[in-house]
Amino acid sequence: MSEHDAPILIDRDPDRAVETILFNRPAKRNAASYRALRILLDELQRLANDDGVRILVLRGVDGFFCSGMDLREATVGEPIDVEELRATAIDAFNALPAGTLLPRGQVMPRLVQESLLRVKRLPQLTIGTAEGAAYGGGAGCLAACDYVLASENFHAAFTEVKRGICPALLFPFLSKKFPIALLQEAVFTARPFGAERAKAMGLAQRIVPQDKFEQALEETIELFLANSKIAQQEAKALFAQQTTPTVEEIDAAWEEHWRSWNSASGKEGVLAFLEKRD
Repeated sequence: MSEHDAPILIDRDPDRAVETILFNRPAKRNAASYRALRILLDELQRLANDDGVRILVLRGVDGFFCSGMDLREATVGEPIDVEELRATAIDAFNALPAGTLLPRGQVMPRLVQESLLRVKRLPQLTIGTAEGAAYGGGAGCLAACDYVLASENFHAAFTEVKRGICPALLFPFLSKKFPIALLQEAVFTARPFGAERAKAMGLAQRIVPQDKFEQALEETIELFLANSKIAQQEAKALFAQQTTPTVEEIDAAWEEHWRSWNSASGKEGVLAFLEKRD
């Protein structure tokens, strides 16, 4: 597979103990495909046991973070054999008998949840780069990071209700981090919000001009590396105790999302999006 074809790129800088994971589907605004999610999950699992990496940077190519789950693939893609999912260690899949075929619309949302969970559980400090835009699961990925650096032109949106879908999937993660009133406004209106609003919500900690973004990112990395690795990991574990949802909360959210996805309003809303009627 060439670098051009890979939906996820991985750049390691062992001299500084820094790794960058990039969403690499620019023609799809870096939307997460099934293959991208599987690669991402495998790399996050590997990183969890990699003592040689201290900082993980999550980024999108071409100055755009991630537009969330690829709705077209989740809607029309071929079913997935449960045997492909054994390595994901998700009980909901592992308990199914061999030969079970699952709709992508059922599998991909759970892989999104598992990706966010693994980001939060990593021992490494994670930096999200809020450039361009982030929608749905893309914004959820930023919310799972320990620190988010945003460019002035960044905007985000949670557009599920616009698609006729209950925004249950990310709720266990978002509700533990964002002020509830601001989250309600973002969810109920489905309107995009800019960098300043993202900072007020807690989605970003710092905003910088786009032409200063690379410099600011390097400064942030150096600030993190200048401090005690062990103490940072211990502090991250404390924060994770407060902000990581339980397995039961994730299961319930996934089931509610799947119910809503299959509802009449959900099917029509996604179809309207795919047909560019909205």
